[in-house]
Amino acid sequence: MTRPIQTPPPGRKARVAGVVAAALVISWGGPAASAYWQTLSSNDGGAKADSIVALAAPVASGSGGAASVSWAQGTTAAGRLVSSYTVARYSSATGGTKVAAGGGCLGTITARTCSEAALPSGTWYYTVTPVVGSWAGVESARSSGVVGDSTPPAIPTVTAPAVVNISNVATVPVSVTAETGSSVKVTVTDTPPPGTPQQTLTQNLTANGSVQTVNFDLSTFSQGTITYTAIATDAAGNVSNPGAATSTKDTVAPTAKVTLFSPSKNTAGVAETGDTVSIKYSADINSKTICSSWTNGVQPPDIAGNNVVTVTISSANILTVTTAGAACTPNIGPVTLGANYVSSGSLTFTGTGNGGGASKVAWDNASQTLTITLGTRSGTANTGVGTSSPTVAPPAGVTDTSGNQAVGFAPDAASRF
Repeated sequence: MTRPIQTPPPGRKARVAGVVAAALVISWGGPAASAYWQTLSSNDGGAKADSIVALAAPVASGSGGAASVSWAQGTTAAGRLVSSYTVARYSSATGGTKVAAGGGCLGTITARTCSEAALPSGTWYYTVTPVVGSWAGVESARSSGVVGDSTPPAIPTVTAPAVVNISNVATVPVSVTAETGSSVKVTVTDTPPPGTPQQTLTQNLTANGSVQTVNFDLSTFSQGTITYTAIATDAAGNVSNPGAATSTKDTVAPTAKVTLFSPSKNTAGVAETGDTVSIKYSADINSKTICSSWTNGVQPPDIAGNNVVTVTISSANILTVTTAGAACTPNIGPVTLGANYVSSGSLTFTGTGNGGGASKVAWDNASQTLTITLGTRSGTANTGVGTSSPTVAPPAGVTDTSGNQAVGFAPDAASRF
């Protein structure tokens, strides 16, 4: 028995045509590969195939490490114009790994030319792939080679303070100048003693062709040599040699220790001519901060002479020094004597000659000691009754050679005139 042939109803034929029209077939098999799809005809079941035609190799040129790429208008086999493209490059004329182009060639673009600045070091070969909607065509042949940027940036210039001291340790300014547009990594390291881990801090900046400053808090860094380095990396990935600078970290405040001395010929416990007050500093003091006419590191002459130096002990037993006609008034600060040397009023010590009877101030550069010698006394003295150790309060501005402000320090044992 022969069954009659059944023809699908018209509605079903339309549905089949729609499915066929929506079907995608993409083939990526090499140079002969193609991307094609089917489009609906005006008649049921009349689907037509179309494909994206592969482009010729793009034209690529380079200048200063940048690449310019251009290519012809793409079309489909049916003559439709292609308006979107993706650009890639390879590090060899054949084979190798495909890398998406960057810069103005990044992503899907609608123009038929693009530029990629700061091309990485090496020789690069470009390809172009036409795109229609979500459909990608065949990748073109490769362009001629374009040489990328292989020149490293100039060595950055780094400037830092010669000394890191108490006043700047929390915000140490480091100035850097590097190639415009490069990424700069600034690194700071200390030089710790044996057995102590090295500390490192880094900051990054983008160079703009001018001097740029970044600040570092080096409070926890070890005392001693601090090293700063700056390395610039350009957009092509070239890395400069490091620029460097160093500082010396010294954040230890110098202390001032007072010693009172009475020669054996003098009366113990009485402030009188010939007694001395010595202030010894624990570190190298910038002597110019004590007397503006002194030169740091050079042994100065004594400040002395006929009524030039006046030493006063107040009723509160505070010793101070003033000068008249001297090159400077030394910045000594009030000395708290820690004993009762004044019977009433105050005591003054000056002198009537340039010999042993005159008060004077002397600086010993070798021992970092300031010595005040009492001259001829005026006023009623009292035998000193000790209350505490003598101390001094160095005035603001008296610093060591690192710029650290000097501070007073109480000696372990009390001393007396």
